[in-house]
Amino acid sequence: MSVEGLGAFALGPTRDEWVEQLMLGAVDYYRGRPVAAHQVLPAREHSTIDVPVMSEPLASPVNRAWRWLAEEWPYSVPRRSTATTNLAALRGAPITEAARWEEEEWELFAGPGPDVERQDVRVVPLGVLLGHDETLNAVVNLAPGQGLWRDEGERRWHPWGATK
Repeated sequence: MSVEGLGAFALGPTRDEWVEQLMLGAVDYYRGRPVAAHQVLPAREHSTIDVPVMSEPLASPVNRAWRWLAEEWPYSVPRRSTATTNLAALRGAPITEAARWEEEEWELFAGPGPDVERQDVRVVPLGVLLGHDETLNAVVNLAPGQGLWRDEGERRWHPWGATK
Protein backbone atom coordinates (compact mmCIF):
# COMPACT_ATOMS: atom_id res chain seq x y z
CA MET A 1 0.00 0.00 0.00
CA SER A 2 1.14 3.55 -0.59
CA VAL A 3 0.35 6.86 1.10
CA GLU A 4 0.83 9.98 -1.01
CA GLY A 5 3.85 11.91 0.16
CA LEU A 6 4.94 9.20 2.57
CA GLY A 7 5.73 6.27 0.31
CA ALA A 8 5.00 2.58 0.41
CA PHE A 9 4.07 0.60 3.48
CA ALA A 10 3.18 -3.02 4.13
CA LEU A 11 1.26 -4.73 6.89
CA GLY A 12 3.09 -7.46 8.74
CA PRO A 13 2.11 -10.03 11.35
CA THR A 14 2.76 -9.52 15.05
CA ARG A 15 3.53 -12.04 17.74
CA ASP A 16 1.36 -12.07 20.87
CA GLU A 17 4.28 -10.93 23.06
CA TRP A 18 4.49 -7.66 21.08
CA VAL A 19 0.74 -7.13 21.40
CA GLU A 20 1.01 -7.66 25.17
CA GLN A 21 3.92 -5.20 25.47
CA LEU A 22 2.65 -2.40 23.23
CA MET A 23 -1.13 -2.58 23.15
CA LEU A 24 -1.81 -2.51 26.87
CA GLY A 25 -5.12 -0.65 26.61
CA ALA A 26 -6.49 -3.09 24.04
CA VAL A 27 -5.33 -6.12 26.03
CA ASP A 28 -6.89 -4.69 29.20
CA TYR A 29 -10.12 -3.79 27.41
CA TYR A 30 -10.59 -7.27 25.98
CA ARG A 31 -9.68 -8.86 29.34
CA GLY A 32 -7.43 -11.63 28.15
CA ARG A 33 -9.21 -12.41 24.90
CA PRO A 34 -6.84 -12.45 21.91
CA VAL A 35 -6.17 -9.09 20.28
CA ALA A 36 -5.33 -9.27 16.59
CA ALA A 37 -2.82 -6.69 15.41
CA HIS A 38 -0.72 -5.96 12.37
CA GLN A 39 2.48 -3.96 12.16
CA VAL A 40 2.78 -1.11 9.68
CA LEU A 41 6.16 -1.62 7.99
CA PRO A 42 7.99 1.03 5.98
CA ALA A 43 9.58 0.12 2.67
CA ARG A 44 12.99 -1.48 3.16
CA GLU A 45 14.84 1.68 2.06
CA HIS A 46 13.11 3.62 4.85
CA SER A 47 13.55 1.06 7.61
CA THR A 48 15.72 1.96 10.59
CA ILE A 49 17.13 0.12 13.62
CA ASP A 50 14.25 1.39 15.76
CA VAL A 51 11.60 -0.37 13.64
CA PRO A 52 10.96 -3.67 15.41
CA VAL A 53 10.35 -6.88 13.53
CA MET A 54 7.19 -7.91 15.35
CA SER A 55 6.97 -11.22 13.52
CA GLU A 56 10.14 -12.21 15.44
CA PRO A 57 10.44 -12.70 19.21
CA LEU A 58 11.16 -9.63 21.32
CA ALA A 59 14.42 -11.28 22.42
CA SER A 60 15.52 -11.89 18.81
CA PRO A 61 18.84 -10.27 17.77
CA VAL A 62 16.99 -8.30 15.07
CA ASN A 63 15.07 -6.53 17.85
CA ARG A 64 17.97 -5.64 20.13
CA ALA A 65 17.10 -1.92 19.98
CA TRP A 66 13.91 -2.89 21.83
CA ARG A 67 15.56 -5.12 24.42
CA TRP A 68 14.73 -2.81 27.35
CA LEU A 69 11.07 -3.78 27.08
CA ALA A 70 12.02 -7.18 28.49
CA GLU A 71 15.41 -6.63 30.15
CA GLU A 72 16.39 -4.65 33.22
CA TRP A 73 17.91 -1.22 32.44
CA PRO A 74 21.58 -1.69 33.50
CA TYR A 75 22.84 1.89 33.16
CA SER A 76 23.39 4.57 35.81
CA VAL A 77 21.65 7.18 33.63
CA PRO A 78 17.90 7.72 33.50
CA ARG A 79 16.01 5.33 31.26
CA ARG A 80 14.17 8.32 29.74
CA SER A 81 17.45 9.78 28.38
CA THR A 82 17.45 10.82 24.74
CA ALA A 83 20.00 11.00 21.95
CA THR A 84 20.05 13.38 19.03
CA THR A 85 21.32 11.32 16.12
CA ASN A 86 21.21 11.11 12.34
CA LEU A 87 19.50 8.88 9.82
CA ALA A 88 22.80 7.23 8.89
CA ALA A 89 23.14 5.96 12.48
CA LEU A 90 19.50 4.86 12.53
CA ARG A 91 20.10 2.95 9.32
CA GLY A 92 22.96 1.06 10.99
CA ALA A 93 26.10 3.10 10.18
CA PRO A 94 28.58 3.06 13.07
CA ILE A 95 28.41 6.00 15.44
CA THR A 96 31.75 7.82 15.48
CA GLU A 97 31.02 10.92 17.59
CA ALA A 98 29.42 11.08 21.01
CA ALA A 99 28.78 13.98 23.36
CA ARG A 100 26.72 14.43 26.48
CA TRP A 101 25.30 17.93 26.84
CA GLU A 102 22.79 17.59 29.67
CA GLU A 103 22.00 15.07 32.39
CA GLU A 104 19.60 13.20 30.07
CA GLU A 105 20.70 14.38 26.60
CA TRP A 106 23.37 13.04 24.25
CA GLU A 107 24.42 13.59 20.65
CA LEU A 108 25.49 10.42 18.85
CA PHE A 109 26.32 10.76 15.16
CA ALA A 110 27.56 8.49 12.40
CA GLY A 111 30.13 10.80 10.81
CA PRO A 112 31.01 14.36 11.81
CA GLY A 113 28.17 16.00 13.71
CA PRO A 114 28.62 19.44 12.09
CA ASP A 115 28.19 17.83 8.65
CA VAL A 116 24.79 16.30 9.46
CA GLU A 117 22.02 17.87 7.40
CA ARG A 118 19.16 19.28 9.48
CA GLN A 119 16.59 17.06 7.71
CA ASP A 120 18.58 13.96 8.77
CA VAL A 121 18.52 14.77 12.51
CA ARG A 122 16.31 12.65 14.77
CA VAL A 123 15.81 12.40 18.54
CA VAL A 124 15.38 8.88 19.88
CA PRO A 125 15.54 7.16 23.26
CA LEU A 126 19.19 6.62 24.19
CA GLY A 127 18.28 2.99 24.91
CA VAL A 128 17.53 2.35 21.22
CA LEU A 129 21.13 3.09 20.28
CA LEU A 130 22.62 1.37 23.35
CA GLY A 131 20.56 -1.73 22.67
CA HIS A 132 21.59 -1.82 19.04
CA ASP A 133 25.35 -1.28 19.55
CA GLU A 134 27.03 -2.36 22.79
CA THR A 135 30.21 -0.48 21.85
CA LEU A 136 28.26 2.65 22.83
CA ASN A 137 28.20 1.67 26.51
CA ALA A 138 31.12 4.04 27.16
CA VAL A 139 28.98 7.08 26.35
CA VAL A 140 26.84 6.66 29.48
CA ASN A 141 29.95 7.43 31.58
CA LEU A 142 30.43 10.85 30.00
CA ALA A 143 29.82 13.87 32.21
CA PRO A 144 27.83 16.74 30.68
CA GLY A 145 30.15 18.66 28.35
CA GLN A 146 32.38 15.66 27.58
CA GLY A 147 32.69 13.87 24.27
CA LEU A 148 34.27 10.89 22.54
CA TRP A 149 35.24 10.06 18.97
CA ARG A 150 36.45 7.05 17.03
CA ASP A 151 37.22 6.18 13.45
CA GLU A 152 34.60 4.21 11.54
CA GLY A 153 35.09 0.50 12.11
CA GLU A 154 36.98 1.10 15.36
CA ARG A 155 35.60 -0.14 18.68
CA ARG A 156 37.88 1.95 20.89
CA TRP A 157 36.75 5.46 21.85
CA HIS A 158 39.05 8.49 22.30
CA PRO A 159 38.28 11.54 24.45
CA TRP A 160 37.79 14.83 22.64
CA GLY A 161 41.11 16.49 21.97
CA ALA A 162 43.00 13.19 21.98
CA THR A 163 44.81 11.87 18.95
CA LYS A 164 45.50 8.25 18.12
